Amino acid sequence: MLWSAVLISAISQLSVVTWNRDLLQVWQKADAERQTLAEEHSRLVLEKSTLTAHGRIDTLARKRLGMKEPENTRVFR
Repeated sequence: MLWSAVLISAISQLSVVTWNRDLLQVWQKADAERQTLAEEHSRLVLEKSTLTAHGRIDTLARKRLGMKEPENTRVFR
Protein backbone atom coordinates (compact mmCIF):
# COMPACT_ATOMS: atom_id res chain seq x y z
CA MET A 1 0.00 0.00 0.00
CA LEU A 2 2.75 2.45 0.94
CA TRP A 3 4.72 1.45 -2.14
CA SER A 4 1.81 2.28 -4.46
CA ALA A 5 1.34 5.68 -2.77
CA VAL A 6 5.03 6.49 -3.32
CA LEU A 7 4.78 5.34 -6.94
CA ILE A 8 1.66 7.44 -7.59
CA SER A 9 3.31 10.44 -5.94
CA ALA A 10 6.43 10.05 -8.11
CA ILE A 11 4.41 9.74 -11.31
CA SER A 12 2.31 12.79 -10.48
CA GLN A 13 5.47 14.73 -9.63
CA LEU A 14 6.94 13.88 -13.04
CA SER A 15 3.77 14.92 -14.83
CA VAL A 16 3.68 18.26 -12.96
CA VAL A 17 7.33 18.95 -13.81
CA THR A 18 6.72 18.12 -17.48
CA TRP A 19 3.61 20.32 -17.56
CA ASN A 20 5.59 23.17 -15.94
CA ARG A 21 8.35 22.88 -18.56
CA ASP A 22 5.79 22.94 -21.37
CA LEU A 23 4.18 26.06 -19.92
CA LEU A 24 7.60 27.70 -19.58
CA GLN A 25 8.33 27.06 -23.26
CA VAL A 26 4.96 28.53 -24.26
CA TRP A 27 5.62 31.58 -22.09
CA GLN A 28 9.10 32.07 -23.57
CA LYS A 29 7.72 31.94 -27.13
CA ALA A 30 4.98 34.43 -26.24
CA ASP A 31 7.53 36.73 -24.58
CA ALA A 32 9.78 36.59 -27.65
CA GLU A 33 6.81 37.47 -29.85
CA ARG A 34 5.90 40.34 -27.49
CA GLN A 35 9.46 41.65 -27.75
CA THR A 36 9.36 41.46 -31.55
CA LEU A 37 6.02 43.26 -31.69
CA ALA A 38 7.24 45.97 -29.31
CA GLU A 39 10.28 46.59 -31.51
CA GLU A 40 8.09 46.74 -34.63
CA HIS A 41 5.71 49.14 -32.88
CA SER A 42 8.61 51.45 -31.96
CA ARG A 43 9.86 51.34 -35.54
CA LEU A 44 6.40 52.14 -36.91
CA VAL A 45 5.92 55.05 -34.50
CA LEU A 46 9.25 56.50 -35.62
CA GLU A 47 8.34 55.98 -39.28
CA LYS A 48 4.96 57.66 -38.76
CA SER A 49 6.55 60.68 -37.10
CA THR A 50 9.04 60.93 -39.95
CA LEU A 51 6.33 60.72 -42.62
CA THR A 52 4.10 63.28 -40.93
CA ALA A 53 6.81 65.84 -40.17
CA HIS A 54 5.64 69.32 -41.14
CA GLY A 55 8.77 70.13 -43.12
CA ARG A 56 8.42 66.98 -45.21
CA ILE A 57 4.75 67.65 -45.92
CA ASP A 58 5.54 71.26 -46.85
CA THR A 59 8.28 70.14 -49.25
CA LEU A 60 6.04 67.52 -50.86
CA ALA A 61 3.20 70.01 -51.27
CA ARG A 62 5.50 72.48 -52.99
CA LYS A 63 7.12 69.91 -55.30
CA ARG A 64 4.27 67.56 -56.21
CA LEU A 65 1.30 69.90 -56.04
CA GLY A 66 3.04 73.12 -57.04
CA MET A 67 1.83 74.92 -53.93
CA LYS A 68 3.46 78.14 -52.79
CA GLU A 69 3.04 80.84 -50.19
CA PRO A 70 0.33 83.38 -51.02
CA GLU A 71 1.70 86.69 -52.27
CA ASN A 72 -0.93 89.07 -50.93
CA THR A 73 -2.21 88.34 -47.45
CA ARG A 74 -4.50 90.43 -45.30
CA VAL A 75 -5.52 89.81 -41.72
CA PHE A 76 -8.96 91.05 -40.69
CA ARG A 77 -9.60 91.99 -37.09
